[in-house]
Amino acid sequence: MKFHLQRSYRGNWKKTQPAVAWLLYTDRNFVICAPTGSGKTVMFELAITRLLMEVPMPWLNIKVVYMAPIKALCSQRFDDWKEKFGPIGLSCKELTGDTVVDDLFEIHHAHIIITTPEKWDSMTRRWKDNSIVQLVRLFLIDEVHVIKDESRGATLEVVVSRMKTVQSSLWRLSENHDVPPLRFVAVSATIPNAEDIAEWLSDGKMPAVCLKVDEDQRPVKLRKIVLGFPCSDSQTEFKFDLTLNYKIASVIQAYSDQKPVLVFCATRKGVQQAASVLSKDAKFLLSVEQKQRLQKSANSLKDSKLRDLLMYGLAYHHAGMEVSDRKIIEGAFTAGDLPVLFTTSTLAMGVNLPAHLVVIKSTMHYVGGVFEEYSETDILQMIGRAGRPQFDTTATAVIMTRLSTREKYIQMLNGADIIESSLHRHLVEHLNAEIALHTVTDVTVALEWIRSTFLYIRALKNPTHYGFSSGLDKIGIEAKLQELCLKNLNDLSSFNLIRMDKENNFKPTETGRLMAWYYIAFDTVKQFFRIKGTETLKELVILMKIYRCSVDFKQKQKIRFRIFFMSAKRFGLC
Repeated sequence: MKFHLQRSYRGNWKKTQPAVAWLLYTDRNFVICAPTGSGKTVMFELAITRLLMEVPMPWLNIKVVYMAPIKALCSQRFDDWKEKFGPIGLSCKELTGDTVVDDLFEIHHAHIIITTPEKWDSMTRRWKDNSIVQLVRLFLIDEVHVIKDESRGATLEVVVSRMKTVQSSLWRLSENHDVPPLRFVAVSATIPNAEDIAEWLSDGKMPAVCLKVDEDQRPVKLRKIVLGFPCSDSQTEFKFDLTLNYKIASVIQAYSDQKPVLVFCATRKGVQQAASVLSKDAKFLLSVEQKQRLQKSANSLKDSKLRDLLMYGLAYHHAGMEVSDRKIIEGAFTAGDLPVLFTTSTLAMGVNLPAHLVVIKSTMHYVGGVFEEYSETDILQMIGRAGRPQFDTTATAVIMTRLSTREKYIQMLNGADIIESSLHRHLVEHLNAEIALHTVTDVTVALEWIRSTFLYIRALKNPTHYGFSSGLDKIGIEAKLQELCLKNLNDLSSFNLIRMDKENNFKPTETGRLMAWYYIAFDTVKQFFRIKGTETLKELVILMKIYRCSVDFKQKQKIRFRIFFMSAKRFGLC
């Protein structure tokens, strides 16, 4: 089996050799902090190789979990590893919100499970006996810096902490303490406190190795530029986004070097509008051969608007297009015949379309009926498409944003933001889930679970961020975390979501299990308890709109009616 190291590792082998040796020849936990395109995936593959070296064939009772925050990344890794590991007898299964592989039988027979934090959290909440979790020997975490995300970071954190807690529990329950170790390997973009991630993933016996690869080690040197544009307070995001369409031509002229350009837009309609505007403002020099190939491609397209744009050297690409049209456009761009391609951010993250110049047109995108800022992961994934190792030695990424947010994105790209935990904002839901799963059974285990979290690591170093006094020592901060934990446990008990006896042992109630099983937020449960049974249909619909849960939009749409029906039934409404 062959692995190809990126140029950053080949050219700096003396610097990275000890770390790679630790990864391949030891079982130590690992954190790799490196820019996009520097070969982090190879590190995952080396860790898998290490596991295969240790376990005799036929590898029946081992599981490797690869976890990434974006479903498109999971799909890309699935396609790659299915082809790479399949011939040697390792089966891969993709487990995300877009897949239907919910059958435990299929997961039981998979060696490599490729999933998202939300899906793995959901699945482990359902496996009451933890039989599959107990077989996991290697846990691979991609884009671990997502832990700072206020909406999704807590889920990533508790999933990893749950795996750590289950592992320590199995070790304590084993008479001979012969439980196979669980290894963590995490990769991240450039962050200033990667050592904190390593401290969190340390197993108590041996600290995790932290490997930092500088930005200048990227195979293709990436120049990052943030452009700020004036925007009045009265101007809506729609209008601001439209004004940026007329700035694209000058950005391309200044930074493209007459090489392929990828422009990320907020919506499907937005990519068509931006391409249409550029077709009137810019002309691209195309050779006779390129024009002939574009004409041939245009004749095969079903979309008439796209057919007209293609002859200008422009095209757009989004999930609403015909599959055949998307394939034609991808082929033309990859071949270098298409100077500029406009695409939506979510789709292009899973399509391998590297360019010399990447432009992010506006840092806001349209999600669930409202405009919201791209997450840091989204931004890094988009600019990571800049740079083609086989063609370029340099690349450029340009972010177009408001003047008021320009400095924020400059700091983000420089990796200046300290990674903090967001678990304290969602602690009550996750504590309930651990109790329902029987991971946490009493106050002592609850406090041990808290100590296994990234929240604990960061609270000791930056207590004011979590609402604690700056002068507190370690004992004082632990006392505050214990106080926070007990408050949340009492809240759960007051709504009969858990039962606590005099010795502070916990047991989940049926209501608490429903809350954990269906990802119902604690505030939603409190709303359900306000139901009297005399509500009109209008009042029930309003209550359903209040319902909030920490799952993605598609999953929420799929289960919200079922949750509401079950809750209404429980309270005697139907």
